[in-house]
Amino acid sequence: RSLVGSEMCIRDRAREAKQPLVVKDIGLKIYTLEELCYFIYNNIYFISIDFFDDDFNSFVEETGQKQLVQIIADLKSRNAGLAQIVVSVLKYVDYYSNEEIEQLSGVLGTLDSRNVYERLKARADTLLENKCYYGAVQNYAKIIEGTYDKSLSGLFYARVYHNMGVAHARMFLYKQSVPYFEEAYKIGQHEESLKCLMAAKRLAMGNNIIESDDASDQEAALKSELEKLADNARYSDTYRHLQQIEKLKEEADITEYNDALTGLLDDWKKQYIKYKS
Repeated sequence: RSLVGSEMCIRDRAREAKQPLVVKDIGLKIYTLEELCYFIYNNIYFISIDFFDDDFNSFVEETGQKQLVQIIADLKSRNAGLAQIVVSVLKYVDYYSNEEIEQLSGVLGTLDSRNVYERLKARADTLLENKCYYGAVQNYAKIIEGTYDKSLSGLFYARVYHNMGVAHARMFLYKQSVPYFEEAYKIGQHEESLKCLMAAKRLAMGNNIIESDDASDQEAALKSELEKLADNARYSDTYRHLQQIEKLKEEADITEYNDALTGLLDDWKKQYIKYKS
C-alpha cells in the first residue's frame, strides 16, 4: 500500500458522522469508523447480529463508506454468521492489524452460538481470571441489572452472582460480596457459594467477630481452614520478601531499605491498577 493510500484510509476512517451511532444499551455515541472498530474490538461479547441494523447502516453511509454497508448486506443475505460480519468490518476499516484481529479468532468462534448475556459472562469470567476485578464487576453487573432472560438456566445466574461475589472479595470488599454469595446460594444451592458466603461474613467482621460455642460443624471447619491459610501465608514469597525488607531496616541499611520498600509499593500499585482496569 502506498503512503498516499494509507493517508486516505486514515482520513476516511476518522471522518465524523453528523448523526452518531448510539449504542442504546449503554448510551455510548460513536462518531467515526475508528471509534466503531475500537468499540467492537473491546466489547466483542456485547455485539449481536442486531447491532448491524438500519441505524448502523445510516451511520456508516454518513462516513462515506456505502461499500461497507453493501458488504454487510451481502453477508446477511447469505446468512453469514456474526463472526464473519465482525471480521469483515474490522478488516475493511483497517484500524487493527491482521495479527490483532487474529487474536480475536478464538472468541469470534463462539459468537454465533451465544446471546448477549452469555458473551458478557464470558468476558467477565476472562477478566476475573486475569485479575481485572473491576472490569469483571462491571460486566457481571450488566447481566444482574438487565432484564431477566428466561432462556438462561438458574445455574447460569447462580454462577454470575457467585463470580460477582468473588470479584468483590478479591478486592477485599468482603462486606459488599456477601449479598452476591447469598443470592448465588439461594439460586443454585451450591456448597461452594455457601462456603464463600460464610467466609466473606467472617472476613467482613474481622476482629469484631464473636465466636459462638454452638457453631455448626461446617462453620468450625471453615474457621479452621481460614486459620490454616493465615498460618501458611507466613511461608509465602510475599511474606518472606517483607521479612527481608524489615531485616534491612534492623541492620540500619536505610538506603537499601527505602529502595526495596519503594519497589514493593510500586509493584502493589501496578497490581491495584490492574484490579481496577
